[in-house]
Amino acid sequence: MEAYGDDYKGAPEPIFCGIPTFLKLPLLKNQQELQKSKPDIAIIGEPFDFGTTIRPGARYGPRAIRAASTVPSPPYEHFNIETGVDPFGVFKVADYGDVNVSPGDVIESLRRMTDKVKSVLDIDAMPIMLGGDHSITFANVRAFAKKHKNIGMIHIDTHADCAPQGLTGFKYDHGAHIRRIMELGCLKGKNYTLIGPRGYWPGPDLYKWMADQDFQWFTMLDVEELGIDQIAKEAADRANDNVDGVFISWDIDTFDPAYAPGTGEPEPNGLTSREGMRLMRLLSTSFDPDTFGFDLVEVSPAYDVSDVNSYNGGITSGLANRLIVELMAGLSLTKKGEREGNPVRPKSYRGTGNTYSFGGPKAEPPSPRKN
Repeated sequence: MEAYGDDYKGAPEPIFCGIPTFLKLPLLKNQQELQKSKPDIAIIGEPFDFGTTIRPGARYGPRAIRAASTVPSPPYEHFNIETGVDPFGVFKVADYGDVNVSPGDVIESLRRMTDKVKSVLDIDAMPIMLGGDHSITFANVRAFAKKHKNIGMIHIDTHADCAPQGLTGFKYDHGAHIRRIMELGCLKGKNYTLIGPRGYWPGPDLYKWMADQDFQWFTMLDVEELGIDQIAKEAADRANDNVDGVFISWDIDTFDPAYAPGTGEPEPNGLTSREGMRLMRLLSTSFDPDTFGFDLVEVSPAYDVSDVNSYNGGITSGLANRLIVELMAGLSLTKKGEREGNPVRPKSYRGTGNTYSFGGPKAEPPSPRKN
C-alpha cells in the first residue's frame, strides 16, 4: 500500500487497457526516474536475439512475457492461494523498460545491457531480466560481478553453453556465455551447477572441460532419479559457498516442448511446468535478496502454439511470467526471515502444509551462505 496506494488492492482498469508493463507495474523510463523511485526490484527487458544460431525470435520475448503478465488482475496484489505469499507486500517493484539494443551489433548491445543492469545494482536494487537469447547472460553477469566480485551461479538449461568459440565460431553467441563468464574470473567451478541438460549437444570434450573446472550438473535422468528437492538443495549449497552474490539464469527450453513450445531450441524430455515451479519455489527461498540477480531467456513467441499476436501471451510466456512471480514470492519470505507463507486453509484441511518447506523426505533446508 505504501508503494502503490489504492491501486494495490485493484484499479478500475480492464486488463486490456493501458501500457502492458510487466504485471502492469509502474514504468521507469530512464535512469533519473529509477534513482528517484528506488525500487527494490527492477524488471529489465532485453529484446535481443543476435546471438541465436538456429531459430530467431527471442527479441520478442520481453514483449510476450509482459503481455502474458497482464492477464491476472488486480495488478499489484498477487496473493498465491497455494502458498499464501504476496511478494508485493514486501518488495517495491517497477518495470525499468527495455535495453535499447543496437540491431546487428552484438558487442555494443551487450555493453548497453551491462550498463542498464549496473544502474539497477548501483541503487542496491535487484535486477530481473527478461530475454532475449542466452547470450545476454554474459552481459548481465558482467554487471553483477562488478558489484559482487565472487558469485555463485545456477544455470537451468537444456544445453551446457560452454562452447569456447560459440556454436558457429562467434564467441558471444548463446552457446558460449558460461565460457565467457568463467573468463571474467568471478565464478569458481565449485559454485556452479547446471540443471536439466539432455539431448545431443554438447559432446564429451566439452563435458570433460566442465568436469575439469569442478562444475556440477544434473541431467534430466538425474532429475528423475534424485528428484527436484535434492537437486535444488545441492545447487543452492554450492552457489552459496563463500560467495558475495548468487545469479540464476533460466533457459525456458529446460521445459519439455509440451509445456513451453515457444523457444528457439526445443528438446523433448524436459521438465514439466509443475517440476519447474517446485524447483523455483525451492531455490527462491535459498538466497539473500540483497545479493541476487536473475534472468529468464529464450522465450520466442513466434513458436508458441497459443500465441498468434502476443496481446495476452501464450503457453510459454505465461509460464515465464509465473516463474518470475514465484521467484519474487520466495525471495519475499527470505526478506522477512520466514520459511513458509500463510495460505487460507479450509476447515477440514488434508494437506501437509509444507508450502515452501524443504523438510520433505529427500532433502533438508539449504545451508546458510558461508561468507
